Amino acid sequence: MDQQSTSIISADNPLPSKILGKYGGWGARAQQYPIFSQTWFKYRAMSYLLPMFLLALLLTFVCILMPIEDVTFSFTLSMALVWGSVAVALLLGRWLAVLISKRDWPEKRIGMGIVAAVILGIVIAVTLNRIGNFYEKKYFAEHQQDLNLKRKTDVSVGIQIDTHNNLKKNPTLAILNYLLVILFFSWLGGGLDVVAYFRQRRAMKDALVEQRLTLYKKERNEAELRLSVLASQIEPHFLFNTLSGVRSAILSDPQMGVAIIDNLVEYLRATIPQLRNDGSCAQVKLGAQLQAIRAYLGVIKFRIPRLSFDVYCDPVLAEQFIPPLMLISLVENAVKHGIELKKGPVYISVLAQKIGLKGKERLVLTVSDNGLGFSGITSGTGIGLANIRERLKQLYDDHASLSLEENDGGGVCACITIPANTDLIQ
Repeated sequence: MDQQSTSIISADNPLPSKILGKYGGWGARAQQYPIFSQTWFKYRAMSYLLPMFLLALLLTFVCILMPIEDVTFSFTLSMALVWGSVAVALLLGRWLAVLISKRDWPEKRIGMGIVAAVILGIVIAVTLNRIGNFYEKKYFAEHQQDLNLKRKTDVSVGIQIDTHNNLKKNPTLAILNYLLVILFFSWLGGGLDVVAYFRQRRAMKDALVEQRLTLYKKERNEAELRLSVLASQIEPHFLFNTLSGVRSAILSDPQMGVAIIDNLVEYLRATIPQLRNDGSCAQVKLGAQLQAIRAYLGVIKFRIPRLSFDVYCDPVLAEQFIPPLMLISLVENAVKHGIELKKGPVYISVLAQKIGLKGKERLVLTVSDNGLGFSGITSGTGIGLANIRERLKQLYDDHASLSLEENDGGGVCACITIPANTDLIQ
């Protein structure tokens, strides 16, 4: 067994939920469900079967050990009521609470109903216990003469036996005894479950608010990302410069004008469906993204003839799914904030490759340029990059990253690292 496996099963580490649910018993399984839900009650009831059976066995054993003439109706009924009070305490209040929790009532009314249901179960259990005590007293009263004879014999050897008469002689002891009975049946009947229920309900509310907030942030980031890409496509300088290039090319070089239009159409055809997406399709093929990037850079090259670019991907990786718009957003940032404002020859390199990192395969998407470097990055770019990082966090948790480094010869290298498969997508 390797060191990693040993650390996983160390006594200082909690058991995985899968193992706890399988080997932790019915009570552990019940804890995995909301309190007073139907499934929770089913597992809790199953966890009570063995204790209830053992109690019934113990009471039966007591009856068997007693002389046959002492096993009267009062004694038998008192034993049955002892078992019945425990069974009612364990099951009745919780079962009624489950029925109430399924009602289509306001939340406050359901909470009050659950409290009332558990209290009712406890009251009935205590009542059965008191009735059992009544028949137990009746049994002792029927055998008082024999008990008095036994007491005389016991006192002669120095043993003092307390009977129910002691409770009558000492009211404080009787009150204390009654309070202990109530506390015992309150614990047995689900009093702690009620407290845990309200705590769990508050925690579930907080979790729901957090989940909605996370979903809102996700939708907001996706909208901002789509709008940022859309803005880069429809902003005046992009369209005007592209269309001006088409107009000039038609007059001087019609074939170049046709090529510009073809690249523009291919780029818009590849990206606009993703902008219209409501977020239900979280992944697109890498090959399609790279094709859109080639078309986009083809349009830019007609505007900036000094631009050279290279888009490379192993054909095997073309079918790999990646989040939409992220890679092309990095390319647009490289154009707008890197090479567009720099004089002289400029280039952009887009590379997709698979590498091994920490024993797992990772897909690395790199966009590198020789532009202005970090001096060309504006606040708007920072917001876009923050959105990409948060989106990666939502999709892959801590298994993905976005890093920026300045190239030695100038410019910026932006790198997105994600799992080479989609198993870790949230």
